[in-house]
Amino acid sequence: MVGRTPDAGAVGVDPICSPFVVTAALPGQQSTFAGRWGPVAARWKRPLLIAASAAVVLRVVVEVVALVAVYGVRFPHVVAHDPHVLITVFDSWDAGFFVAIAQHGYPVSHGLPPARAAFAPLYPLALWTVHSMTGVGLLLAGQMVSILALVAGLAGLVHLVELDRDQAHSGTAVTLLVAFPTAFFLVVDYADALALALVVLAFVAARHQRWAVAGLAASGAFLTKFYLALVVVGLLVELWTSTRPGTPAARRVFLRRTLLVVVPTVAAGVCWMIFSAVRFHDPLAAVHAQSHWNRHAAFPWTLAWTTAGDLVHLRFLDTSTASVMELFDAVTVVLLVVAAVVSWRRIRRSYGVVLGLAVCVFTFQSILYSETREVLALVPFFIAGAEFVTGHPWRERVVLALFVPSAYFLCTRFVTGSFAG
Repeated sequence: MVGRTPDAGAVGVDPICSPFVVTAALPGQQSTFAGRWGPVAARWKRPLLIAASAAVVLRVVVEVVALVAVYGVRFPHVVAHDPHVLITVFDSWDAGFFVAIAQHGYPVSHGLPPARAAFAPLYPLALWTVHSMTGVGLLLAGQMVSILALVAGLAGLVHLVELDRDQAHSGTAVTLLVAFPTAFFLVVDYADALALALVVLAFVAARHQRWAVAGLAASGAFLTKFYLALVVVGLLVELWTSTRPGTPAARRVFLRRTLLVVVPTVAAGVCWMIFSAVRFHDPLAAVHAQSHWNRHAAFPWTLAWTTAGDLVHLRFLDTSTASVMELFDAVTVVLLVVAAVVSWRRIRRSYGVVLGLAVCVFTFQSILYSETREVLALVPFFIAGAEFVTGHPWRERVVLALFVPSAYFLCTRFVTGSFAG
């Protein structure tokens, strides 16, 4: 009947496979823990195994690369003398901001908003929570949060891809993500892994018609990285596609679900603006704080003109910290445009909308800055990449041949103070 919540078969979801549905015991059977959660555990066993394996491999590889870059071949002796270097080797750049916020909060401002205002509060709050509960240092707490979030995000990514494609596509998507040039940010004291997990959760919940969960996950993504408010638009496209409000009853259902998706992020945004107005005397402090990195709002042609001039005249090869990243960021934006088109035409319209909006966010500014890292949270980008290379071995080899050396190069620059990310 139109207007009622579709059953699992109507939306192509197997209740036993859904991560949000717990089936009741049949009449005459005892409802046991195994009976209730066994199917869910069986469904998630493979994604979690893949995710945990990929996360461990990524962390080990990144750790070795970082230690060799900083200490050379003597790193085993350094680690034996001071095991804390396994954690502190990644204490660079924005990690200091996250730790400072977790430890001291946001400072009061009476002039230009401080740089900390640019950083959303959820990841520092997670650091503080883990630190308070376990007593470990804030740096270690941050890396624990990142690893756990990465496992959750990768497991969700496998599940999400397999709702539309096969296991080959899901494996390729995970491979592309962990081999991406900036993937090392997923295992250090940065918010990217948490953002990835929340974006994946939002889309997984939407695919299983759990719109309240999707809305809460989207608000969490926004409170991890402010630009991820665009995820809400993608969820609304997903909602429209699944609901098709053609009758008054269906329109009421659509409106109710729309509120579930939109209200949490709107409420989070309003609360953050109120906090910013009180703390920084500027409700848009997160936007204005970007001036600390010489980044301002601008039309795309301004960015295109500046970037083209830098690339043509090889200014990206100078010795400044961020210069070399301009080439990576420019290529990333171009790939993002291609991924948006591929997602819209061949995968899901909601993915195409999210990536298209991300292109707008990244290009309506005066300079390119950290786009190669910011795409880590945009899971449709890697799903589109899997669509392109799966079934084409040479494409996959070429992509990995470009990704892996770039990842090594950027990781070594990060830990040696030559790349801010």
